[in-house]
Amino acid sequence: MKILVVGGYGNFGKRLVASLLEHYDYQLVIAGRSLEKAEHYKIVVERLYKKSVGAVEVDVLTGDLEIILKELNPDIVVNASGPFQMQRNNYSAYRLARACLETGCHYVDLADDREYVAGFSDALNHKAIQKNLIMVCGASTVPGLSSAVIDEFINKFSELTDIDYGISPGNRTERGQATVGSILSYTGKRFDTLTDGEMQPVIGWQDLRSYDFGFPLGKRWMGNCEIPDLDLLPKRYPSIKNIRFQAGLEIALLHFGLWLLSGLSRFGLVKSLYPYTGVITHMSTWFIRWGSDSGGMYMEMKGKCLNGEPKKINWQLVAENGVGLNVPTISAELIIDKIASKQIASGGTPCMGLFTLDEFFKIAGRWGIYQTTVEN
Repeated sequence: MKILVVGGYGNFGKRLVASLLEHYDYQLVIAGRSLEKAEHYKIVVERLYKKSVGAVEVDVLTGDLEIILKELNPDIVVNASGPFQMQRNNYSAYRLARACLETGCHYVDLADDREYVAGFSDALNHKAIQKNLIMVCGASTVPGLSSAVIDEFINKFSELTDIDYGISPGNRTERGQATVGSILSYTGKRFDTLTDGEMQPVIGWQDLRSYDFGFPLGKRWMGNCEIPDLDLLPKRYPSIKNIRFQAGLEIALLHFGLWLLSGLSRFGLVKSLYPYTGVITHMSTWFIRWGSDSGGMYMEMKGKCLNGEPKKINWQLVAENGVGLNVPTISAELIIDKIASKQIASGGTPCMGLFTLDEFFKIAGRWGIYQTTVEN
């Protein structure tokens, strides 16, 4: 099985590559906009895992993707080259996925952009079925892991009505410009989320509140984030009336600093904070020694239990010692394995209902990532 990982030396891609080399016998090719970086990481992993790895230059926005794929002939292409906000305009929308359809290879991505993931199936499902190819979008924390959590517990509810969840990385966790750019693309911008059964507007990185993760993470400030789930969850779980997703920075100074910057976009002083991604990412490294290298994810589910009484389940994931960046790659690893073992039907779909929470934590346990659950 030959797998091409585009963005394979990036913040998430390099971790996916390392895990695939350590635990599987796939033939891997590392790709990205910089051939120099791809070749450098190729040398690193070849020395570490004693396996031969390829390296190639691939630009998902401007490259001759069909020609490249025909030459490489991979079985699966993994797109870890965010930010995906840049891959959904009229010229470049799903360029890599469409090239996979034309050249006959399966496709998996780690997309977290709302519009990109929400529109994926409508754009590609029909042709993927015709070509007998598997195309999975959003094989990451959201909607991959988030939907697996809901699926795990939904049978405990006669009616699930409220989902409140969020993510907070440790401040010493390695920063990736694609991730920062993704956040900045909607910071201070208006977007809709499900409130009281209707889509209503909120502002990115606003509605600040403190959430207590408990030991070992403690309290962290959170703000509104735009993710694919805001469109996907109401369709998959029609009983839900309220969805709130937020993210937070461990260091309050940095979290409130971004909150202040969000006002520039909110009130039209700048069109978007996205063009300042490089500067803001660099400035954040000034504080890299502060805080911890531990992060987590929480989800509070509310509704009615099977006897009609109120029901609440609090679920959390905890990743200590700097291993949190492996979390977004686990969904992709699971999907790759399921494609290789022919466990997924052909078609183009968001990553929902394709793996269980138990399957997720069988991989997460490699790094000591664990979960806790409290039911009321």
